[in-house]
Amino acid sequence: MLTVIAGEAEMWIDDRRAMLTAGHSLIIPAHCKHGFRNVGSGTLHIQAVLASPVFEANFDGAAAPVRRWTS
Repeated sequence: MLTVIAGEAEMWIDDRRAMLTAGHSLIIPAHCKHGFRNVGSGTLHIQAVLASPVFEANFDGAAAPVRRWTS
């Protein structure tokens, strides 16, 4: 789940897009391609809540996935 804490964001899941402002959240189903960008004039603050202790991301154009595990 991504929640906008401050600022304005354009967020997307696959080909669907939405504009979110402070206090709004987007729930992202597992294994869906998603992202966000700052569309406001100020700093964008996002809170991410992950359902799994393992974080793995595949960024467009990246040579390898980013993996982070908790200890």
